[in-house]
Amino acid sequence: MQPDKRNHLIDLLRILAASWVVFFHLNQPIKPIDNWYRNFCKYGHLGVPVFFIISGYCILIALHHAKKPTEFAVRRFFRIFPPYWFSLVITAGIVLLLKVINHVNSVAVLPKNISGILATITLTTTPITDIKTINWVYWTLSYEVFFYLAVFACAFFKKQYFIIALTVVTLLSIVLPRFESGPLFFLNLWPLFSLGVALYQLLHQPAYKWFNIALLAFTAVDFYATHQSYIYIVLCLITGALIVINHFKPLKNNLLSRYGDVSYSLYLVHVPIGIYLLGHLKTTAIQTNVALNIVFDVAILIFLVFISGLMHRYIELPAIKYGKRFGK
Repeated sequence: MQPDKRNHLIDLLRILAASWVVFFHLNQPIKPIDNWYRNFCKYGHLGVPVFFIISGYCILIALHHAKKPTEFAVRRFFRIFPPYWFSLVITAGIVLLLKVINHVNSVAVLPKNISGILATITLTTTPITDIKTINWVYWTLSYEVFFYLAVFACAFFKKQYFIIALTVVTLLSIVLPRFESGPLFFLNLWPLFSLGVALYQLLHQPAYKWFNIALLAFTAVDFYATHQSYIYIVLCLITGALIVINHFKPLKNNLLSRYGDVSYSLYLVHVPIGIYLLGHLKTTAIQTNVALNIVFDVAILIFLVFISGLMHRYIELPAIKYGKRFGK
């Protein structure tokens, strides 16, 4: 029997974070109600920082699997963009369908000109430019792409100079003002990504211990500089601690971790399908009853996971294979 090489904790964190974001968005558009479940859901946006920490950790794994920086870049391109483009088709299709039915576009802003279309296709909408996205969640993908570009640029440095280059980026994140848009916007959330990178380096590249410790220290300073909420910081610390613990005592395969692979597709389609298309089914009676609200949200999540599984199988996996082929 071959050893299990999957990181089941990462898979588990992915599906839990994605599900929390889904619950957050399913309850965001409706009237606020004070109960324990809605209070839990309102913090679902914190699934995003968990994603970014995981991304920082996993991107170093992907980088070390690539033989050269260009191979890394090609693989990342095929990992991100084909599923994203497919979700654009789904989103635009649902928006147009609802416009035909309701005779008004009340759910999303479709690009109105060539520059808007190009920005949408290339993920250069908000926060990079002032062009709005047609799906609430796409802004995080713009951050992800720029994180990848930063790592790609640093990857041309060898050995300890690579980690020094990443540390310089972290220092820039500390000393430069926060930009809401423009080419340096990604530095706003850089400490999340940097935390994942620093943890990977400490756990897997011990030869550069002091460089790695320096990166982690500057990341901590960067966290302080962002003035985030207490629960935000605690959740990030818990995520980092779990990654470290899992390195020494790996989590075994479990039911939830098996769905980690569909988390990206789930993240991409949950707004157009779960909210634009099915959100109107959540009546006032469902919204005001905790049990019914939970049952409704879980049912929508299960349906979305099913759709995401199909998308992962027929869109994501073939794209990943093409990335491996063209990246060589």
